[in-house]
Amino acid sequence: MQPLFEAISNAIHSTQARYKDAVAANGRVTVTVQTDRKKDAVTAIVEDNGPGLDERNWEAFITTDTDNKIAIGGKGVGRLMWLDCFSNIRVDTAFVDGAGMKRRTFDFVLDVNNQIQNEALADAVLREPYFLVEFKGLRGNGYRDKWPGRGNYVFQHLTSHFLPTFIGKRCPEITVHVSEETRTYPQAINEIVHRRETKDDLPQEEFGELTLTMMECEKVASADLKGSHFIHFIAHDRTVHSQSIDGKLGLRYFGPNDNLVFHALLTGDFLDKHVNQERTKFTFEDAILERMINDVCWPYVGKFLEGPLSRLKGEQRAKIETITATYPSIAFGDVEELQDKVPSGELKEDAIYGHLSRERFRRDERQAEKIRSVLTRLKDNDVTAESFGTAIQEAGKAIEEAEQRSLAEYIVRRKVVLDFIAILLEKVRDDVRDSTYQREDVLHSFICPMRVSTITGKGKKVEPAASHDLWIVDERLAFAQYFSSDVEFSALAEKAESDERPDVLIFDHVHGLRQKEHPSKVLLVEFKRPGRKQYADDENPQLQVERYVRQLQSGTLTDVRGRPIQLGRNTIFYCFIVADIVGRLDDWTYSWQRTADGRGRIYRPNDGFRGSIELIGWDDLLKDARDRNQAFFDKAGITGKSLFSTE
Repeated sequence: MQPLFEAISNAIHSTQARYKDAVAANGRVTVTVQTDRKKDAVTAIVEDNGPGLDERNWEAFITTDTDNKIAIGGKGVGRLMWLDCFSNIRVDTAFVDGAGMKRRTFDFVLDVNNQIQNEALADAVLREPYFLVEFKGLRGNGYRDKWPGRGNYVFQHLTSHFLPTFIGKRCPEITVHVSEETRTYPQAINEIVHRRETKDDLPQEEFGELTLTMMECEKVASADLKGSHFIHFIAHDRTVHSQSIDGKLGLRYFGPNDNLVFHALLTGDFLDKHVNQERTKFTFEDAILERMINDVCWPYVGKFLEGPLSRLKGEQRAKIETITATYPSIAFGDVEELQDKVPSGELKEDAIYGHLSRERFRRDERQAEKIRSVLTRLKDNDVTAESFGTAIQEAGKAIEEAEQRSLAEYIVRRKVVLDFIAILLEKVRDDVRDSTYQREDVLHSFICPMRVSTITGKGKKVEPAASHDLWIVDERLAFAQYFSSDVEFSALAEKAESDERPDVLIFDHVHGLRQKEHPSKVLLVEFKRPGRKQYADDENPQLQVERYVRQLQSGTLTDVRGRPIQLGRNTIFYCFIVADIVGRLDDWTYSWQRTADGRGRIYRPNDGFRGSIELIGWDDLLKDARDRNQAFFDKAGITGKSLFSTE
């Protein structure tokens, strides 16, 4: 339909050029189409009462790629599509010439040298100018197969294509005859537009005054578009950009019969001033369009479509509750307040999170401005004890409001980790295969993650991951970095790439951590598989840890990056063995001191190295970690129920 649409578009522009703001009252366009299933005798005629092919328009017509219509977005090449699609094209036009009228007729043909043939120019006794183009015969180059053979399809595509024009204020009267049926636009648009509402002069500091026209239409309005629901951005009465909002609405169709779609037109000086010369693209970034949709249009769209969107509101609310439970930092208000900041039909979790994060950022910026204002007042020489106290209180409140949610998110993460470890311990103990426990090495990932990287010229090396959860063992480990192991890093690298025993990266090896480059304290952690009872004679963990301490003290080892490990004589070693205290491990450590709670065991050497070796049972490890964090959980309102519970 595009070649015919080009002719209709030219006719509309022609009437707008002649009648300007009075085009709706005086402009006339007539379209006549004959078509059938066989498509043997297809004809199409487009006639308008614009200025016709006067001298200026004639020069433009015979010039390829003219700039005659650049002010309204035309590039003068649309008529070339006519030649590619129709075998016979006849033009008949009358125009004002001086004090009189003239009429020009010619055939527009597909020819290398001369496309204007059989031209005739003569004086005419006429009152009004006009332009008429008649198309006959569909070319068999593939276009014939695409042309609609049914009249209702012609109306369907025409309605969808020119919907923004029909709804606009500068549309001429367009009468369309297709076979035996006639429709007159824009009046006929009321047949598919069930409800219309216009919001004038929307106050926007960034974009100035805008006008939003919203419509509930039959789905035929979107037949020519890739999507169902659209916001059309209009500049100088021309659709520059049509943005699908299907994802935001979360609807395919709506209405009693599920046959309605939503269309809106946004107009204003801001859009008129920021469109390119060809009226085909805006000069601002696409992000501006998104902001205009979200910040300008969406509050009104949500109210306009309140009915069809109401059934989605409950589903969206549930998603918001789930997201904010996991990420409390974006829970800056109750669910109703949060939902007001999310597009009405948005159901994608990542999009919901994005909207709430953006709002949280804006609120935090406002809080930061409050703090800066307080600090400015504190610099005032006239500050008093009373004003100082008030300022500190205001700043503290602002900081608390901004940071409390981030802390809650961190607390929730700790709760998730502890609940996960509890489930993992149960699974490990249920696995009777002992040393061949599951291949997923999830415990390794949660507690002491490592990664393998290639260092040029030195092969594979085990590197520390970005974060770990060793606070479960001891809070002093929270900010420690992995730097060593009691086995060669090349061996760890081989195991990391093997599918056979991924758990060896975490179990039965001593892992070294430190909190700064040249530490006075070194933290060593060794994990034994939960439930393990059988150990070989050379697997006494005390001896294993002591051997590794001696290696570290010798200065002959290198860290994960291949650099020599240099420890001072006064370095203190805090060593932890995490294991179930059963079997041979119970026997080996029977004479160790008991910890204060009587559950764990601790060994303090008299000589050799400064520090201690503490044996912690897996269940005690988990309980102690929960106890240490319970105050945070209570403050954050987190239930003691496992986050993985399905009950």
